[in-house]
Amino acid sequence: MRSLPTILVVEDQPSEREALARMLRLAQYNVLGAASLEDAMKMVDEPIDLVVSDLRLGPLNGLELLRQWKGRRPETPFILVTAYGDVTSAVEAMKLGAADYLTKPVNPDELLRLIEKWLMPVAREPFGYDKPRSGGIDIPPGTSLEDLERAAVEKALAEHHGNRTRAARTLGISVRTLQRKLKAWRMPLFALERSAH
Repeated sequence: MRSLPTILVVEDQPSEREALARMLRLAQYNVLGAASLEDAMKMVDEPIDLVVSDLRLGPLNGLELLRQWKGRRPETPFILVTAYGDVTSAVEAMKLGAADYLTKPVNPDELLRLIEKWLMPVAREPFGYDKPRSGGIDIPPGTSLEDLERAAVEKALAEHHGNRTRAARTLGISVRTLQRKLKAWRMPLFALERSAH
């Protein structure tokens, strides 16, 4: 049996990369992260089913990553995300083989719909998944990545009955990062512990 689909998130801003990764893990995808074109290309031979990349990656850009990746693995669906959307870069991205092109702020529901659309052939393989995927979570329109991140933290803490170490492991973050987020959100841990029972 094939494992869950793996998505590579390429984003040079750590907070945005972590937020996208957490949202995708919550939707039951395996997620790998890369901060640069070089980091991403080191994973080109890994079993990655789809790439979500920022258009601007420091001095280089996502179009160059798209060009290099497609040169080695033309079958991988590629979704480019940018805060600087323009017709020229969108047309160039499509010519280079991008599956889709989104502008920031990313609508999580739209991104998950696109990912599901481009991963459908994977899910239909004869030795694929036990059942069709539904995306894992319902996301109301207008939900921000921060709201999704908070929901992921709440869910992980509830699943582990308030155990921060286990919840952090599930989320793929350090306990210190989890504690910092709880403090920033003024989220009382005892309330989560009670709601988990």
